[in-house]
Amino acid sequence: MKQEHIKQGYQWVEAIPAAACMLLMFQAYLIAPLSPSLSVDLSSSLINLAVPAFAIPFAISASAMIFIKPAINPRDYFVFSLIALCAGTYLLSIVTSATGFLTIRALTGLATGAMLPSAILLSLRPHQHKRSLKYMVLVIFALATGMTFGPSLGGWLNELIGWRCLYRIIRTLAALLLLIYIWEDRRERYDGVEPFVIKAAGRSPSDWKSRYNYSFVYLTGVFHSGVFVWISHYFTTHYGLDEFQIATDLFIFGLPGFVVTLLMYFYRLDKKVITILYASLGVTIAGLLALMVSLPLWLAECLLGIMSIGFGCSQPLFIGILKLPRVGSSPIEPVAKGSAILFAGYGTGPLIMLALLSVDLAAAMLFLILLVLALAYTSRRVWNAGVSKVIPVIPLSNI
Repeated sequence: MKQEHIKQGYQWVEAIPAAACMLLMFQAYLIAPLSPSLSVDLSSSLINLAVPAFAIPFAISASAMIFIKPAINPRDYFVFSLIALCAGTYLLSIVTSATGFLTIRALTGLATGAMLPSAILLSLRPHQHKRSLKYMVLVIFALATGMTFGPSLGGWLNELIGWRCLYRIIRTLAALLLLIYIWEDRRERYDGVEPFVIKAAGRSPSDWKSRYNYSFVYLTGVFHSGVFVWISHYFTTHYGLDEFQIATDLFIFGLPGFVVTLLMYFYRLDKKVITILYASLGVTIAGLLALMVSLPLWLAECLLGIMSIGFGCSQPLFIGILKLPRVGSSPIEPVAKGSAILFAGYGTGPLIMLALLSVDLAAAMLFLILLVLALAYTSRRVWNAGVSKVIPVIPLSNI
């Protein structure tokens, strides 16, 4: 009876890696609309590099997991990453200079780079195949939730409690998750369940096709981060919106596509929606083209929601990609690669967009249009490649 109680208790605690990944994305993107406040508080415009400063080191660290020894327990990486998240958010709440802020962001990215791969690996339990897929999907949607609501809540709450307090709240929540996970993990180990040991890596003959999957993940990351920068710049320069209003516009862009993704996953609409993929992405492109002319604010914000829904129709691809690896193969390499490539996209997207915006707004909008076209081309190859049955990559729903 006691053994069954412990087993049931541990089922809910398996959601902690997903919750930690949500906090990870929340702290990474809560500053997306706060560049003006941070620039004033820290007396430097370098703060615009805050997202790349975190995402690129994270990608480097995640990619290093490809070379870990198979016998190392991913729980250890996850616990270390959660400790690093607590420490990093605490230091960010007390930093007093832009250089220090960016340095701490970079170090936090390096130290937490194993969190996403380890969270995915913890969900890929060979002895729990059905539940493995369930918890892996939970991790992916937790990432999307953090990235969808992080920028909006950051902009809304900054006026009320300040960004430093936001980091303190995240630190406290991360510490609570850490304590619960360590306690429950100790109980699970005491119950005699062997730690999850990953089998030796085996290369699939279909691995060469994964370039389409990884390209899709990278381009999606570039679009997600890049469009955040573009929305903040566009609505600030064209309509003179403040940070609170910019946060609202980021929410208007993020929520519709996120909801569409959830509905498509739960109702298994992947094969039906894929037939209108080009039309839906065309809606996103049409919205970008329409915003190149002067429009009333309410109409421009409506177009953001429409663009989000249009892009969200590409998300059945993620549903198709979210499959467990073939029996006998190791998930380490594709999980680490997918995590690294996704965050590489998150890091390079803002850099590209900031560079283009410094030249011309039209050039930045043209880049987004070309990016959606590239995603349309890659999407069909991902869907037709048939590699999702053997190679998992780390996608993220539309934000």
